[in-house]
Amino acid sequence: MTRTLARKIAKVAFYILLSLVVGRTLGNPETWMNHELASRIGHMLYGPGEVGADNFYDLYFYISVIVVFSITTVIYLITMKLIRKIRSK
Repeated sequence: MTRTLARKIAKVAFYILLSLVVGRTLGNPETWMNHELASRIGHMLYGPGEVGADNFYDLYFYISVIVVFSITTVIYLITMKLIRKIRSK
């Protein structure tokens, strides 16, 4: 039982560490996100004329979180498959 708990804790810690690395590698979403696309998404979410600076910062934050955790999940799943494949040999 303690072995299973230790593995789960290690997997969660690895996922968190991996998400920190991905987030730091991507940097600010203002640099890698197209401003026109962000503006269109802001108009869809908040409505035309309601997109202010605060809404843009919130929008960039939400997009950044979604992208970081999506990339982290893909990398994590690939890494776990590789580890399983290596251990099974």
